[in-house]
Amino acid sequence: MNFTQALAAFIGKKIEAFLTNQFVQGTLLSVGDGFFTVQVPNPSYTSPTIQVTVFIQNVEFVRILAA
Repeated sequence: MNFTQALAAFIGKKIEAFLTNQFVQGTLLSVGDGFFTVQVPNPSYTSPTIQVTVFIQNVEFVRILAA
């Protein structure tokens, strides 16, 4: 089992992804070959959530949050 396969088991869960110069927190939507997509809530109440694509090669670590 590689990182992509392990991460795919947590689709639909809240995660934190730590990159070299960025932090992403949200719901894991999908995992592909070399990337994953996270739905990130917008801090503004007037804007909807956004989807962020994270390239696995840029990830330092991922933390799965308890529900």
